[in-house]
Amino acid sequence: MIPYYLRVFLIKQFLNNYNTIAWTRRRIRREGCTILSLQQVSKSYRRVAGSEPAVQEVSLTVRPGAIHGIIGASGAGKSTLLRLMNLLERPDSGTVEFAGRMLTAMSAAELRRERHGIGMIFQQYNLVGNATVSRNVALALELAGTPRASRAARVRECLQFVGLEDKAEAYPAQLSGGQRQRVAIARALANRPKLLLCDEPTSALDPGTTADILEVLHQINASLGVTIVIVTHELDVVRSLCTEVSVMERGRIVDHFSRQDGAFLPPAGRNISFREQIIGGKGNEDA
Repeated sequence: MIPYYLRVFLIKQFLNNYNTIAWTRRRIRREGCTILSLQQVSKSYRRVAGSEPAVQEVSLTVRPGAIHGIIGASGAGKSTLLRLMNLLERPDSGTVEFAGRMLTAMSAAELRRERHGIGMIFQQYNLVGNATVSRNVALALELAGTPRASRAARVRECLQFVGLEDKAEAYPAQLSGGQRQRVAIARALANRPKLLLCDEPTSALDPGTTADILEVLHQINASLGVTIVIVTHELDVVRSLCTEVSVMERGRIVDHFSRQDGAFLPPAGRNISFREQIIGGKGNEDA
């Protein structure tokens, strides 16, 4: 069941933005079948005992309109790979291309402008504690150079989408964990991104709140046409939300599958692959 506030917002979105879906389809045709492409990216960190690889020669493509899950055990390199996608971490080697633009070849100033098209939400929310909810969302618009006259309307629109319009003047400490994550989502949507990167966005939430956040993410994808990449270790998140899945182990992608390969199933056991736990098929050992 879609929450009431989302139903109201989506009706308004349809009436006010009738051409959104057609625009998205034109964008997909223009950008081709890939909105994000990583080719042979690697990243290592220096340790006392020497260099430790976090991501090793990963190649990955994400289709426009997809909800692409990256799943794996703790320490598999999932979060590092996500940060490579918008160059919060620069790869030691390899290339990252977003919407036809080569991010790894850009200057710092060019990269800052290009990142306006990529939203990101984090496990720990990363909100400014001494700023109100509306101020937290507005900060993203200020950093992007959005004219002051249009900021307030956009902040209201984003808070309405996540059901927090009545919390605009509250502070993060006055909110529940689920509400804080909604604020983080509103902030990530402020600049109308084409791509939304989600780093374990539900791992600190209870099951009921997790379901609500997943519904918000689903509506972002379905109604706004935003492509989503979500890092998680929670099988329920993958089964309920993702259209495509990549499995990471020891810094490498070892398997990839989608709903077209078979309906996603409940876990069948603890000692089988992620593929078998989600869709019931055998893992691809040669991936």
